[in-house]
Amino acid sequence: MLVGAVAIASALSACSGSGKKNQSIRTERLDPQVEVDSSVGARQRGLELRVMTVDDAGDQVAQALAEYQDDLGPLDEVSREVWRDWGLRWIVVPTRKLDRVLSSLQQTQAGQIRWMGEFPQWRPVIRTAKIQNSTVRIGASGFASTRVLSGRPRLLSRVWTTPELTDQGVVARLHLDAALQITEPVRGIAWKEPTLPSVFDDGPLIDELQLSLLMDPDQSLILVGEDPGIEWVQDQQTDRVEVDAPADPSLGPSTPSVRTLGQQMLSSQGTGYVAPGKRYISPKKVLIVFVPKSGGNYRLLGPTTPATAPAASPAPSGGDQP
Repeated sequence: MLVGAVAIASALSACSGSGKKNQSIRTERLDPQVEVDSSVGARQRGLELRVMTVDDAGDQVAQALAEYQDDLGPLDEVSREVWRDWGLRWIVVPTRKLDRVLSSLQQTQAGQIRWMGEFPQWRPVIRTAKIQNSTVRIGASGFASTRVLSGRPRLLSRVWTTPELTDQGVVARLHLDAALQITEPVRGIAWKEPTLPSVFDDGPLIDELQLSLLMDPDQSLILVGEDPGIEWVQDQQTDRVEVDAPADPSLGPSTPSVRTLGQQMLSSQGTGYVAPGKRYISPKKVLIVFVPKSGGNYRLLGPTTPATAPAASPAPSGGDQP
């Protein structure tokens, strides 16, 4: 069965600041859903997927994850920065610490944990609500470009185990491919030549947002939506994390910043500070957690030699020969 959705319905509210008129703030609707079927096979090798919607008031996500932001793990620097420019920040967390890190966050909805197993064919894994604004920002403010997108974003993946030769022998690793797709509305039925259905029929891939990783079960990946211009700065003495937002160099009233694709998919701004009597809605983030499992061992098979015929037994002395 396909699992249910994690949905956050946010309302319109007003915010006020010192010397400023009340402004109406629109909060984004978050609707991440696990799409791939749960596997009923063995759970020794494959992918475990977790989806959490958490309260981000006081920058709780940054407080929990900043310690691990500099670890590349299976990622390469270029790919990580490209995804970050789109507002999709990959964080590598040691699997043995994962439960402790996630338990420090306050969930606003029941989380999902699904065993996906191995699926070597491309499948949609996560889909989110249709982006509310068709213009998305790429890069930090001041150095950004924009792109017009229309449709519903979803994450495609395929996963299989593969052997890797190490100093400790041949070990199992999990190969993960991931890509971001913008699905398009289904149009009227038109005749066309019959073909085998494919997930790629549903819409184009974003060329820059594709990954191919070889994952170690000791490291898990967390995907979070965050402005690429925001830095998580951890104090080495107090371990307190400060969130540095880019300054707005413009003069006069500022216009709402165009949000990145990752922010529109996986974060909600909330209402910020509100006037007395107005309802406060806290900011929220969706975390997509990939936990690789590649138990068991591979072994190399040595060369085989053809079997030799057994030596003939000496004939008994005397009597008839058979």
